[in-house]
Amino acid sequence: MRCEMNPISKSKIRPRGLLLLLLFLTCGCSLSTKPVATGASHNFPYNMNALEDSFWWKCRFKIVWPENREPDWAVDLLLAHAVVSPVLSQYSADMPYWRFHRRAARDSAGHQFTFLFYSKPEIASAVFAEIDKSAVLKDSVNADIVGKVIMDDPRHPQRPKIGDTSDPHWSLEVQKNWPSYIMGVSSLWLGLIADHVHNSSTASNSIGGLLEAYRKADAQITEKWRNEGQHAFLHHLNAVFGYQPMLIKKRLAF
Repeated sequence: MRCEMNPISKSKIRPRGLLLLLLFLTCGCSLSTKPVATGASHNFPYNMNALEDSFWWKCRFKIVWPENREPDWAVDLLLAHAVVSPVLSQYSADMPYWRFHRRAARDSAGHQFTFLFYSKPEIASAVFAEIDKSAVLKDSVNADIVGKVIMDDPRHPQRPKIGDTSDPHWSLEVQKNWPSYIMGVSSLWLGLIADHVHNSSTASNSIGGLLEAYRKADAQITEKWRNEGQHAFLHHLNAVFGYQPMLIKKRLAF
């Protein structure tokens, strides 16, 4: 910023006025040299490198899925918002990357919801301890909603690279940069859950009533995906890549 002032007669400036004028000029001229806060740079595109003593960790929730029934996808919402979200609020500053993974297939893994995060072993240990103490999780297990919880062992860390939980069939560049993309998607989905559950009138202290609130939220979010997903998500993702054609290699089953 260029600082200018009109000539002023010395006789018109009193000592107090001169002091105020000097303070004004000093503050005004310093605006151009004030450091600009860049925020957390760990997940900026040019700095997506492995962090010292940090690893990917998984907490997998195996959800009870009776035969001849569709998977109850609302359980994923309950786990994400009521069990994992409080832990995220407490430890997200120590997790440069985190995400959710959802799947349900009639195989050995079955219906499974997974919380993944990248952090130091001591943070992983604290996160797993907090999840283990969750009253909602305990109620879900007792009600035969969640069958098993599998957590990585912080004493035996694995997966130190940023792309270590990406699909190994992708190019190395996509593997490395994909975690920041899916973290944003996971954060958006969690925000939609929070908004809809907050507005729900069916919330209850019982695990059954609570799950019903998440079923209602799941239906509302599914409706938003159906009606708004093409433009809000797919169109704008397409725009980022310059509207270039994409090769559809095979039908994907989810």
